[in-house]
Amino acid sequence: MKFKVSEDVDAPRPLVWVRMTDFSGLEADARGRGATVTRVGNWTEPCEGAEWRGEVKVRGKVRPLSARITRFVPEEICLIESRIGGMACLHEMSFVALTPETTRVATVLDLSAQTLTARLILQTMKLARGRVMQRLQGIIARQGNAVEAEYRKAKRD
Repeated sequence: MKFKVSEDVDAPRPLVWVRMTDFSGLEADARGRGATVTRVGNWTEPCEGAEWRGEVKVRGKVRPLSARITRFVPEEICLIESRIGGMACLHEMSFVALTPETTRVATVLDLSAQTLTARLILQTMKLARGRVMQRLQGIIARQGNAVEAEYRKAKRD
């Protein structure tokens, strides 16, 4: 099952890239939602091969989480393959400079089930596809708005 969302951010591509691939912030956000996430190998800068392990609560049950950056081209694309319980996830973020001060962030989330439980979760997501798309669009829009605000503030100062 694929979900595709995009957002035009009024900020230069290098700044948008840095903020959208700030994995420390994303890890903190996941922890705030009850997940346990740890970096494998204690890496500090994101790169191909960087990994995470942990646990996340899905449908009231704690499930194992593993994720790995499989493609990382600075300022262009970041591809993360992950597994949550019996579900395989492919998360791709691409960054296209529309103008020197506008960047399009396109996100594709491809989910596939490997177990019956994961299939049931995916089936539920299919039924609520509109709400899931709204949530994904909202997440990308909030991140984009934060980058825009930071860029405007830096431009004023």
